[in-house]
Amino acid sequence: MPKFKVVIIEKNQRIDPVYEADELGELDVEIVSVGVDSEGEVIEAVAGADVILNSSLPMPKSVINTLDNCKIIVRLGHGYEGVDLDATTEAGIIVCNAAGATSEEVSNHALSLMLFLARRLYVLNPGTRAGKWNELWSREACSQIWGETVGVFGFGHIGRAFARKANALRMNVIVHDPYVGHWADLEDNVRMVEFDELVGTSDFISIHAPFKEETHNKFNADVLRRMKSSAFLINTGRGGIVSEADLVQALRNEEIAGAAIDVFESEPQGDDNPLFDFNNVIVTPHVAGSSPGGWERIRRSAARDAARVLTGRRPYCVVNTAVLSSGTRADIHPD
Repeated sequence: MPKFKVVIIEKNQRIDPVYEADELGELDVEIVSVGVDSEGEVIEAVAGADVILNSSLPMPKSVINTLDNCKIIVRLGHGYEGVDLDATTEAGIIVCNAAGATSEEVSNHALSLMLFLARRLYVLNPGTRAGKWNELWSREACSQIWGETVGVFGFGHIGRAFARKANALRMNVIVHDPYVGHWADLEDNVRMVEFDELVGTSDFISIHAPFKEETHNKFNADVLRRMKSSAFLINTGRGGIVSEADLVQALRNEEIAGAAIDVFESEPQGDDNPLFDFNNVIVTPHVAGSSPGGWERIRRSAARDAARVLTGRRPYCVVNTAVLSSGTRADIHPD
């Protein structure tokens, strides 16, 4: 009988564990991959697991309390808001994510959305196809990009990758992240600012922060009202950081120039979201981190952290860091 049980859960479909088997191949493990939908199915699937590799399923306290052997839960992505961190820490279970695995994909997506908005492709492409050449043609048809100020909200792996690319476009990059020290000014060629300055002076704001209590609806009616009327908002972070109702109202009142949204307060979306009624709003279905290579990197990163824990080593991408001092089920020793 294998020494460890590794369970992979994905919503409504089974993941072929080829990458996981490659990374965990030298260990005595059984890898089980299950498609699940409900909380009950999750509980049944992960019973007896030492490791849970979780694509996107919620894991509230009611699920955590059923885990008798689990040592580590790894989210297959950057976000981890669906996992109850207090409950896992209390239980001694390490929670990790795949931080950095798709930083290039997400930052490229955000950059693409910014350029699409700035160059007004949402108007120029369909308008040209519709024979509106003379109506659209102008020496001032598009917004400038170089020399403009882009505000980066959240300066982790993805925010830094986005800033590097904005710098290459010769933009003025400002950043707000209360958890990052001012050494970033020099190292990343950005200027750290208070939130109010980022909101009031940016021509573009790109959101790259995690969803937490302090970021929930951070971009609300008051904040949107304080943005430049010529500014654009890009969100590839998490939907709950922006109040969609307030964003709709700000667009109706022409308080901002437009928005690009990859993440929503509720997912998946139907066709009745009022944001879809604006031609100056670009929407994509939470795919900013998507690519075949990115998905492989996420899964290999997750499996490597699982392997580290199963061999008594600290994983790289710990989310609930308090568990390392309060006590873990895993026998972690210094490298």
